[in-house]
Amino acid sequence: MKLAAVTLAAVLAAGAALAHKGATGIVAERMAAMKDMSRELKAIGDMFGGHAPFDAAAVARHADSNCHRTAILFPPGSADHHSKALPAIWERPEAFQEAMQALHNATEKFAATAPLGDRDALAASFEQIRKICNGCHERFRSPEN
Repeated sequence: MKLAAVTLAAVLAAGAALAHKGATGIVAERMAAMKDMSRELKAIGDMFGGHAPFDAAAVARHADSNCHRTAILFPPGSADHHSKALPAIWERPEAFQEAMQALHNATEKFAATAPLGDRDALAASFEQIRKICNGCHERFRSPEN
């Protein structure tokens, strides 16, 4: 059973890598930015989840992610089969821009809080970012296959 799950995960990861391989221009740029952002947010989440030691300085470094520039990575006409971006981004641009502004505001607050090292305030701020990301992915991103 474990072998089957590992094999399936490897096949899916390889398929995703191949699908992303042909992306170019702004699509490749946004995919790279989202991957970097995911990596940074995971590192922060690991600290708050007890999977890595809490380090306020590291949180501050990770806080400077690509979150602040996500809105510019989805210009009209940049839908692409390599991307998991749903057409809803361009069909409902006001709703998408509202979500992007909420993310920007939340990450600005988090980045300003990070150097203070207040773990409780950071955790609350991080939870807000997590909720915004999940909500946006539910509405504007194709689910993992």
